[in-house]
Amino acid sequence: METYNLFSLNDYEPILWTCVNCYCGLCVEGCPAYFETRKESFSARGLSQIALELLRNGLKLQDIPDDVIYGCTECRWCEWNCSQNTPLKIKREGTRRTKVSGATMAELLRSAKVEEGLIPPVLRDILENLTKFGNPYGGTVEAKDRWVKDMDVENEKDTILYVGSMVPYEERATKMAEALINVLKKAGVEFGMLGGKEGDSGALARMLGEEGLFLTMVEENTKTFKENNIREVICLSPHDYDAFISYYPNLDIQFHHYTTFISELLKTGKIKITGKFNKNVIYHDPCYLGRRHEIYNAPRDILKSIPELELREFKKSKEFSFCCGGGGPGLFYQPEDIRMNLTRLDQAKEKEAEIVAVACPVCLNMLDDAVKTRNYEIAVMDIAEILERAL
Repeated sequence: METYNLFSLNDYEPILWTCVNCYCGLCVEGCPAYFETRKESFSARGLSQIALELLRNGLKLQDIPDDVIYGCTECRWCEWNCSQNTPLKIKREGTRRTKVSGATMAELLRSAKVEEGLIPPVLRDILENLTKFGNPYGGTVEAKDRWVKDMDVENEKDTILYVGSMVPYEERATKMAEALINVLKKAGVEFGMLGGKEGDSGALARMLGEEGLFLTMVEENTKTFKENNIREVICLSPHDYDAFISYYPNLDIQFHHYTTFISELLKTGKIKITGKFNKNVIYHDPCYLGRRHEIYNAPRDILKSIPELELREFKKSKEFSFCCGGGGPGLFYQPEDIRMNLTRLDQAKEKEAEIVAVACPVCLNMLDDAVKTRNYEIAVMDIAEILERAL
């Protein structure tokens, strides 16, 4: 876990030069934003060149199109595939300042936009909602408290389910959370929820370049966890899971993504599957669960444990998985030429999938929207929703 500090674009100049002076092109080869636009300005190498020109006063921030700055979904393909990041020391000990990453470069450019007050209106509203309400939708604390009460979940537990700031304000994410709650209850897991006291992890604020707000959220959540004596956290979203284990100080808390937690319950026999799910299912690896944290087996183990479920694979799966398009600002802001969610759904159609299984509320939202746009006879379901039907 690295110590997260505020740095300026100048502090990253050495890593920018490292990227620009590399000619291998591996970062471009699999970049979803480049795949969609065929413009290298959207890739890590292109963003590095742009950032250096800003530092040398060859460009002004106003000269850079918003689509270029906000096109990166931070899928971490470039970081994972970069030849500069392959030495073991970098892989094991590398930090945000020593790893080449298009995500970091995009965040730095977005931070500059925040400082200059040049944020696109829709993202400005999102950041204002995060500041005022603790979620991007402007939902109230009371609404979250009511939802937790309706789900009949206690508060006073040292193991909690952390559902994040999409719940209960976004319908699909809320249904996903409700399915997971039902699965945990049937397994006899003793867990609580913080309700309105649960703050946003800050993952979205950081990806939008509001690093000051992110650090404030880290401080507030750290205080909340300590005041409530939290020892174990089950995360609904890979983005929150990543924020907690990658950028928070050592909290002496065990964090899980829910798929690894459920997988262990299945292995120990605490979850009994008595039903079946007679469909062919193709699993989409979330970028922040797979490439970022190498969690590939647990979601598949859950699906394989369900009788009569036929598990299929994308051509681009596991570490090669193609982004759903919802990372970074993608859930709220999509550049005109970037429709990764439609591309990913087309890839599922090629495999004649009946169900696309996901393990992330952002992926669920993006791919569900793609189904509505394409009007394919494909359903998008979270793994918890599929498992719930088989219990």
